[in-house]
Amino acid sequence: MTKIQKRQTFCQSTSYPAGTAFAYKIPEGYLGNLNEEQEAKVRAMWTIGFKFIEICEADVDASKNKTLEEQYVPPAKQSRRLPRGASETHEKYPNLVNEILSLLPTTEKNLERLAQQAVESLDNWTPEMYRLIVLRVVKHEHPDALALRFLRTCNWDVIKATTMMGKTIYWRTIEAGVDDDILKHGDGGAAEDEKNNRGIARSLGADFMKQARWGKSFIHGVDRAGRPITHIRVRLHRSSDQSVQSLERYTLYLLELARLSLRHPIETGTILLDLSGFKFANFDLSPLKFILKQTETNYPGSLGLILIHNAPVGLKTIWRLFRVWFDKELRSKVKFTYGKKGLSRWIAPNQMIKELGGDDDWEYTYVEPDPDENYKMNDTETRDRLLAERRELSLQFEDLTKEWVMNAQLSEKARQICDRRNQCVEELAANYWRLDPYVRARSLYDRLGYFRGANGVDWYSSNADEESQQEMLEKIRSIDSCGASHYEEIHDPGDESCYDSD
Repeated sequence: MTKIQKRQTFCQSTSYPAGTAFAYKIPEGYLGNLNEEQEAKVRAMWTIGFKFIEICEADVDASKNKTLEEQYVPPAKQSRRLPRGASETHEKYPNLVNEILSLLPTTEKNLERLAQQAVESLDNWTPEMYRLIVLRVVKHEHPDALALRFLRTCNWDVIKATTMMGKTIYWRTIEAGVDDDILKHGDGGAAEDEKNNRGIARSLGADFMKQARWGKSFIHGVDRAGRPITHIRVRLHRSSDQSVQSLERYTLYLLELARLSLRHPIETGTILLDLSGFKFANFDLSPLKFILKQTETNYPGSLGLILIHNAPVGLKTIWRLFRVWFDKELRSKVKFTYGKKGLSRWIAPNQMIKELGGDDDWEYTYVEPDPDENYKMNDTETRDRLLAERRELSLQFEDLTKEWVMNAQLSEKARQICDRRNQCVEELAANYWRLDPYVRARSLYDRLGYFRGANGVDWYSSNADEESQQEMLEKIRSIDSCGASHYEEIHDPGDESCYDSD
């Protein structure tokens, strides 16, 4: 690990439940533990973006009077389709691909093939979309951590990772409306639509609230690795209870809330598929299918484990037959568990809810939205001031990143730039938490006091005794200022009652 990589920093939550044995040792390939080749790939991803912005914005005529479609809909998604193999970006900027190829660290011998992949990548971007990464998408996360999720998913192929990220940015902003609709609307907006709207809006609102009130899916607690758990109670799901659009909307809402609960770049999420009381007559795993599809395409690297709990024998047999259809990484994350003993391998008993045989005396109870809970969203003056502050910080990050990628990795100057860049990232995270109540409707987890903004997430504040909290704080203090850990990995004793998928 280089000196620069050791100086990478990330924000660590100080609110963990008693019994959580989080492995603070950062895996290789994550922020804070990159080898020289991996760091070079991160630099290359930013280099592609800034070179793309520089060349596009140098064309003054092309930059003037852009329509919204031209600003945020990349050529690959625009209505005017070019012949197969043609590229609008390449036609406008014929030297762009060659310039980008000269900046990439690659062992690819077929440069013609690599150039074609670069063309495909660039056609999934606009300069304005690149700026949305820091302005809108990363929220409280380090931008490098987001880039690394795509790089790891694409096996460190910079061009493929850039293409995938471009498609995700477009999906978030245009197709799914994650920030401008789903999070801005929230369950408070759905409750209002259910009560006072008409037509499709009223139907979607009622379907959304039905899922929230029944608790078919919810987030609660963390597993032994500190990952937030999304519970899916399959027995409560009936496909006829809501439209496909409502199901997908509610699922995306939960995925985004789970993402907000992540507090450092090595966390992912765990899905607990509770099949207790499940009957094959009601076989419908639509929520899980949709989550898997989204984590594969739009939330890469965000899934840590899939715990299939108390599955009927028949379902386990079906999985053994069809597991070959899934990639090795996904198969390795699927674990079958039975009873409290099996589940306790992955979730500490005092973090396991009573419904699953655990010691945590917690039951899902939906708290209706308060009509006035989103009053800050009406304060557009404060919102706009914080957004302007974020735009300024994002431009600072852009300038510092340009300096960072242009300086030798082991130089003293690069180290100083890295420090200033990480400080800018911390300011961006702090800005997001000040901005959050002005752009995101409050959720159930805000009402219950679990989400605490910049102070992290506390699922078990009433259960953690003072001694356990002090022990966890000591473990957190063992992490040095550069994100390196002196705390040993957790011991996983194994459990013969837990059936792995491998």
